[in-house]
Amino acid sequence: MTSPADAACARAWQRVGWLLFAVGWGANHFAPLLLVYRQRLALDAAAPALLFGMYALGLVPGLLLAGPLSDRRGRRAVVLPSAVAALVASVGLGCFGDNFAGLLGGRLLYGLGAGGVMSAGAVWVIELSHRAAPGAGARRATISLSSGFGLGPLVSGVLAQYAPAPTVAPFAVHVALLGSVLVIAWRTPDTGDRAAGRPAPPLLRIELDRAGWRQFLRGVAPMAPFVFGFPAIALAAMPSMLTGSLGRAPMAYTGVLCVIALSMGVVFQPLTRRFEPAFAARLGLIFGAAGLALGALAVGWQAHGLLLAVAPILGAAYGVCMTAGLLTVQRLARPDARGGITGLYYVLTYLGFAAPYLLALATRVTAPASALWATAAVVVATASVLPRSRSSMHGIDPSSSNT
Repeated sequence: MTSPADAACARAWQRVGWLLFAVGWGANHFAPLLLVYRQRLALDAAAPALLFGMYALGLVPGLLLAGPLSDRRGRRAVVLPSAVAALVASVGLGCFGDNFAGLLGGRLLYGLGAGGVMSAGAVWVIELSHRAAPGAGARRATISLSSGFGLGPLVSGVLAQYAPAPTVAPFAVHVALLGSVLVIAWRTPDTGDRAAGRPAPPLLRIELDRAGWRQFLRGVAPMAPFVFGFPAIALAAMPSMLTGSLGRAPMAYTGVLCVIALSMGVVFQPLTRRFEPAFAARLGLIFGAAGLALGALAVGWQAHGLLLAVAPILGAAYGVCMTAGLLTVQRLARPDARGGITGLYYVLTYLGFAAPYLLALATRVTAPASALWATAAVVVATASVLPRSRSSMHGIDPSSSNT
């Protein structure tokens, strides 16, 4: 029989999950709009990719500071103000759709706010899920984010294609969504071990012993940039490589690609329950290399329909790698020091948002298909050097510990 406390805990993680969903929506719904900005502002291929990647630049301080700060001050004290910053940024982006500098600033601020929500918010969901099955907290956090990442671009792509004010309407919808979810999440109870009598760690210090750092650097860091690199390439790089070949509704088509890719990221989450995280990470990288190879063929043949097969493969790679990495880093850290290592992991994953910009630069000296083939080769090489097991891991499963 479910106790009132269990029911309240279930509702609590759902409120934070909805907040992750809304912030994820705002992070990725920008992808279909890149085609609008490129046309309206007469931008070259690298400039829209820079807009997409500017978000990742804002994420770095947000992720690095938010996790350790939430270990010291609590999850609420970091997540809710960060969500307010993301809300303000979304308002600004809707107001400065005809100004490239304003868009850059808005994306930077949104990344800063999103970083605070995602790193501390993911730990918050995990800690509110301590009565659930092992691994449930990490899957809940990833699914919440992935759902927002996927649905946001679909809605915004349709609005940008068919609604008036294509650079305003998508942000108006997001502001309404994020504002409503903020009201719902505002009274969610805090979590953490700050009252356990231990002194708080320094703000920028991540508490792992030598074995933990070795495992992180060998088994997590090489894989992490590909987590978001895979969907970023599918949603921002490949459509740009096929400009003029996306049919009559390119913004809506890009939105469909987004929802397909990121929905598959959700669908493939259960794979992480069947395998050890180290094996799942390698499997995700293999999926990603296959998707990039197929994408190279699509770009080489200028076959936009083939992207409908590329998107789910790269989405599956994203979902498997993300959850495998999140489970690994949570096992490496003590319960009262999870925020810092989670933030560092997210920083490394969001480096992948620079992939479209790097590919745009690469296409100035080589064919787009060749750049994708080279990226696939790098992914295969990375998979080959990951550890075969987690025998050196230590710590507590984040979703089974009673925090």
